[in-house]
Amino acid sequence: MNALTDFLSIVGGTTAIALFGMALVRKKAKRESLEASHEVGGYLLAIVGTLYAILVGLIVVSAQAKVDTASQMAVTEANMLTNIYHLSKTFDEASRKKIRQDLYEYATIASTQDWAKVEEGEEKEGTVAPYRHLWQDVTAYVPRNDNDKECYARMLDDLEELSDARKYRMVAAKSQLSPVLWSVLIAGGVMIVLFTYFFFVESLLTQTLMTAFVAIFLSMNIYLIYVCQNPYRAELGAKEAGFGFSFNPNWFKDGESKPGSSNGAEKSTPTSSETKGQGNGNPSDSTTRQENSKTVEEEGK
Repeated sequence: MNALTDFLSIVGGTTAIALFGMALVRKKAKRESLEASHEVGGYLLAIVGTLYAILVGLIVVSAQAKVDTASQMAVTEANMLTNIYHLSKTFDEASRKKIRQDLYEYATIASTQDWAKVEEGEEKEGTVAPYRHLWQDVTAYVPRNDNDKECYARMLDDLEELSDARKYRMVAAKSQLSPVLWSVLIAGGVMIVLFTYFFFVESLLTQTLMTAFVAIFLSMNIYLIYVCQNPYRAELGAKEAGFGFSFNPNWFKDGESKPGSSNGAEKSTPTSSETKGQGNGNPSDSTTRQENSKTVEEEGK
């Protein structure tokens, strides 16, 4: 279900049931008996409401932290792909092409298949094959010099971070709130709504609005917790943080536009400073050629 459907189901359904119960109690119960419970009921409602607010607050904070972590892990996963791409530049051509092909396949499948499934709370690990190939190709490489060794060590660290981010994405979408906590949340919300039935207001419209406000506020908190159970839902924006509109799998094709450049691609046209350095009317270039010619003449003498 999408966000609007979930909202209408949870908030709208809860409010409708609460108003139906209020109308039923108002019709069956006597006014005198309800007014007699106002003083005691008010104190008890304050106690129950405070305890419930603390519980809901703790769970909402935990759920929001889960969403923040998911967004950060998405950024880490995308960034590690970019880092590995750049570090592979020092490798020999054959190894570099293998690694970059693995990165391209991983990025393509992750952004088009895996994320589409985790947003729906399902599991789809199409990146298993390119992920394993990436590990095999990296660990099979033998550094040739000190520069290779430094880049290789850093690449292994980045590959470990990529693995952690990928593992979190696989697990977080399926981890749910404990059934015990759900039971306590729902039971607490029901009790607070029931407490409102012990109060009698002369105006039916006023009591209806008051009861509706309480039910809507409580159910909106339940809805928020329910949505945050899957931190990769589209409306929470975790994918956009790492694999959003600014992410392009074609970056990782060997010879294509490189990741990390402005607007997602490097400019193909030379800059003004590069054009000047090509010898087209460049004074420094003419001076260099004159000095070289003088040196040749002196050597000839």
